[in-house]
Amino acid sequence: MNNRRINLFFAVMLFLFLLANGLSVSAQSQNVLSSMESLMKASQDAFDTNHPVEALRHLVAVLALNEEGQAESSAASKSRRAELVRQADQKLTEIGARLTLEAGDGWMNNDGTQRAGNVRDLAKGNGLMPSVRLVVNYDFGKAVVADAPIRFAFVDGLGDITFSATTDANGVASAVVRSVQRTDKPVLIRATLVISNRGKTRVFPEVHRDFAYVLPARTARIFASEGPAIPSADTGFQANGAAALADSIGRSLKTAGLDLVPADAALDPKTFTAAMQGDLDAIQKACTLGGTSVSYLVLAEVRYDEPRQMFLNGKAYNIYTATARAQIRIVRRNGTIAISRPVISVKGQGGNTEAAIQSALAEARKAVEQDLATSADELVKSLD
Repeated sequence: MNNRRINLFFAVMLFLFLLANGLSVSAQSQNVLSSMESLMKASQDAFDTNHPVEALRHLVAVLALNEEGQAESSAASKSRRAELVRQADQKLTEIGARLTLEAGDGWMNNDGTQRAGNVRDLAKGNGLMPSVRLVVNYDFGKAVVADAPIRFAFVDGLGDITFSATTDANGVASAVVRSVQRTDKPVLIRATLVISNRGKTRVFPEVHRDFAYVLPARTARIFASEGPAIPSADTGFQANGAAALADSIGRSLKTAGLDLVPADAALDPKTFTAAMQGDLDAIQKACTLGGTSVSYLVLAEVRYDEPRQMFLNGKAYNIYTATARAQIRIVRRNGTIAISRPVISVKGQGGNTEAAIQSALAEARKAVEQDLATSADELVKSLD
C-alpha cells in the first residue's frame, strides 16, 4: 500500500514538472516571437525616421534572437519564426543596397576620380589616411549617416591600423595607420560597414571603399641653366641651352633610381628662376611641361662672373680667369625639397674671355657630376 502511494506521488510530481516545463517552453517561445516582431517594427520605424544604422542593429538582433532561442514546438510558431528571420535578412540586404561609402574629400581629384596614396608617405605617418563618408540613398535624395561602425583593414600588405571607427555627425570616419611593414610594395586598405548586436555581427561587403597606396613614381626631368651672374640684354640666361650640364647630371643620377624623362619643351628663364626659388606654381608647370608629368624636378644652374685679365707688374697678359658657382636642387612636385646641395665654386682659365668662361663652365659641370656621385646614398634616402 505504501509503495503504491509513493509511486503515485512521484507520478504526480513528474506530471506537474512536465506540465510546468511545457508551459515554460511555450512562454519562452512566445517571448522570442514577440521580441522578434517588436524589433522588426522598431527597425522600420528607425529607417523611416532616417536612422538606418539603428534599423540595421534591430535587424541583426532579430537574427541573434533566433540563434539564441530554443526550437519552436509548434509548426505555426516555427513557420512564423522562419518568416521573421527571412524578412530580417531581406531588410538587411535592402538597406545595405541603399548605403554607400564615399572616399573622403582629400582623396578626390578635380575630375571626380579617386586618387592613390603614397605608400612611403603612409609609412612615415604623413600621407593620406583612409577616410570615408557613409551616405544613405533615399528615393528623394541622399543623406549622411552618423553613428555607423566602420572597420578598416589591410587587404594587401601588413601594418598597424585603427581597427574601427564610428562615423560622426557628417557621416565621416577615419583611420590612423601607425606603421606599414613594407614600403617596397603597394598597399590596399579597405573600409567596410560592420553592424553588431547581441553578440552577432553582420558584415556588409557591398558597403566598402578601397584605398590604394602605390610606390611613388620616381620620374624626373632635368632643367639646367648656364649664364652670367648678372645677365645682359645680349647674353641672358641659357635656361635650356645647357645640354652638357644636363648630361653630366644625368650620368650621375643613374644609380639614384630616378627615371629621367626628356624635356619636351623649353622652360623660360623666368619660370626656371622661380622654380629654383621654390615657387610652387613654377615647379608644377615645369613638372607637366610638354604633357608628360613627372614627380621630381632636377634643377641645376651655373652662374659665372665677368672674366678678369691677369696683370703682373703692370703688364697685361693674355690670360683670363673666370669664377663660376654651381647650385643643384631636386624638388618634389608638391614643392618640397628632396635634396639641395651646397653651392660649388670653381675657376676657369683661358687665353681670352670666352675661353675663360668655357673653362669655368666645364669645371662646374665636372664638379656637379662628382658632387652628385659622392652624395648618391643621401640622394636615394631623400627620395624615400
